[in-house]
Amino acid sequence: MGKMVFFSGAGLSADSGLGVFRGGNGLWDKYDVNQVCNINTWEKNYNLVHEFYSLRRVEYAKAKPNSMHKAIASLQQKYSSEKVIVITQNIDNLLEEAGCTDVIHVHGRINYIHCTNCYSGVYITGEFKGQVCQKCGGTHFKPSIIFFGEQAPKYAIMYGIFAGLSEEDGVAVIGTEGSVVPIAQILGDKKHGVKASRLLCNLEKSVYINDKLFDEVIYERAETASSKVLEFAANILEK
Repeated sequence: MGKMVFFSGAGLSADSGLGVFRGGNGLWDKYDVNQVCNINTWEKNYNLVHEFYSLRRVEYAKAKPNSMHKAIASLQQKYSSEKVIVITQNIDNLLEEAGCTDVIHVHGRINYIHCTNCYSGVYITGEFKGQVCQKCGGTHFKPSIIFFGEQAPKYAIMYGIFAGLSEEDGVAVIGTEGSVVPIAQILGDKKHGVKASRLLCNLEKSVYINDKLFDEVIYERAETASSKVLEFAANILEK
């Protein structure tokens, strides 16, 4: 029996009403990324940064998992989180709300902030209105999101998972243009790279992803493609 890895981006949650960050009237079209998501500038834009992520939390709280979130969760519940590994670039909680466990959020999570003095994390669901750290008394907090220019500790975990896949395993890439995490380069071709079977599900072609590297390619919305992705994954998991 093979393992199945799901790697997702903003397109996974777009059908739940969450705006993508790039293209299609993305969030960065309304905010300057260098002000609200840059490790070198965020502190001087402290209030703007918290305004941006407070708005995201309010928006995200209204969203519900779509059929693709639920499909991934159903597979994990059936086969276990060791057999169905979920890696996402998304900062929302929709995979967890659908029933997924042990989700690897490589870019952080919207519902956490942390004290910049002692790094204690705090769960937050709405607007940031100032906070006092219960551990050290600090009052300076950063959203627990990986900013541009900041190290992403969970990348090492992600790379290790991909490197450990065999010909019996599968990878489904869903809803990402492949510019921030170069998934096509990570997978490579099967001769020199990851040996696993691959499925690509995106709304449209991306210049950052060579779809010829994939065994199955689906260009449609993630939500409407969920049954096809389920079938692909089931074939891997039942080997």
